[in-house]
Amino acid sequence: MKIRLVVTSVLLILSLMLVAFPAFAQEGGDATIPAQPCEAPDELTMWVWDQAWADIIGAAIDQWTADYCLGAKVDLQVQPWGQYWDLMATNAAGGELPDVFNMSQTYVHFYMENDVLLDLQPYLDQYGIDSTVWGSGMVDPYRDENGDLYALPVNWDSIAIFYNKEMFDAAGLDYPTADWTWDDFAAAARALTDPENDVYGASVYAEYQAGYPNWIASAGVVPVIDSARTTCTLRDPASIGALNFLKGLYDEGVMPSVSIQGGASPDDAFAYFASGHLAMVAAGSWKLSQAVEEIPFDWDIVQLPRNPQTGLSRSIVHSVGYVASSRTENPDLAANLILFLASDEGQRYFAEGGNVAPANPSPELQQLWIDSFGDVGKNIQAFVDASKDSQGVTVFGEIWDAINSEIVVSIFDLDIPVEDAVEAACAVVDEYVVE
Repeated sequence: MKIRLVVTSVLLILSLMLVAFPAFAQEGGDATIPAQPCEAPDELTMWVWDQAWADIIGAAIDQWTADYCLGAKVDLQVQPWGQYWDLMATNAAGGELPDVFNMSQTYVHFYMENDVLLDLQPYLDQYGIDSTVWGSGMVDPYRDENGDLYALPVNWDSIAIFYNKEMFDAAGLDYPTADWTWDDFAAAARALTDPENDVYGASVYAEYQAGYPNWIASAGVVPVIDSARTTCTLRDPASIGALNFLKGLYDEGVMPSVSIQGGASPDDAFAYFASGHLAMVAAGSWKLSQAVEEIPFDWDIVQLPRNPQTGLSRSIVHSVGYVASSRTENPDLAANLILFLASDEGQRYFAEGGNVAPANPSPELQQLWIDSFGDVGKNIQAFVDASKDSQGVTVFGEIWDAINSEIVVSIFDLDIPVEDAVEAACAVVDEYVVE
């Protein structure tokens, strides 16, 4: 759930775009998500939490005002991440939200519950845009109980397996493919474990997004808490089964403890992989730049293995969204801007911007993002494929520690039985379920 940009490359790419990609308007129905002209230019305010994002979005807005909404003005402001959500909550209570702003799946439920977001579904319907063109994980957390969409996605980050090709070669193992299963993963992890050299076959449990919830999602269950926030789903037999599968590998000595790998975060696990102590690690697409720049051995990427019962490989995907205030004086204009920013044209700025995967599903834009890493010879497409049939984020801050680190430490460091660790985590979740 991280938003990373190669800031030094952003300004260079933006300047090159002005030369290499002059503004253009779409014609016909070729676009995956077409931009639309506005009906009444006016003024809008917009908040983002990152300066590099502001530079990219600002360039996109310049095209929108030039090609689709001549005369419109957008006051684009950066509210730093450290104070963004406090400001948003305060302004939401006082009715002074900006017209358009960025939203996270982890926070959106609060704003939807309090009716402060503009329903974007009528605009999608008006222009014949089927919201299922986005991967399920990207947009489902932004829907209400009727299925209406309140945010259009900016980006995505998905989870896959990084693996050490040199270790696979030394063990005489074939490299994993997108069709591999949990059983294949377990067999490879066992074969790659080398206790004498402090090498473990895998580490795939750490943290909410990069860790154990992916395996629960692949078992066909919404991890931790259901989308309606009525039930702690960790008690579901399929959730217990997924956790016991991982715990079994840990008990066999195939996966290291939290203490051995240096912590319960995915960064700790990835650092242990990069140091040569892991053959496989689950990690997010935000780790690609670091991997390309820092890992000294030959490695590659593959999608998470498929559950042998459901056949699913489901990554936890987080997508930042563009939303509008329900109190905006220019709802049509705000929706039009959001539609442009999510369109093929608006998303091109992110695709070219480096290290942020554009949410727009256009194959051309996804390939532009892949190409932004250069000719690295890695299966970056695995992250794109993982974003499609995916699971969005349903957790929120009040339960974060219990499900992000405490349950991980309990199971994979303190050797607490899965059922007991689940009950402890659910005791926290139960305090916040909707009656």
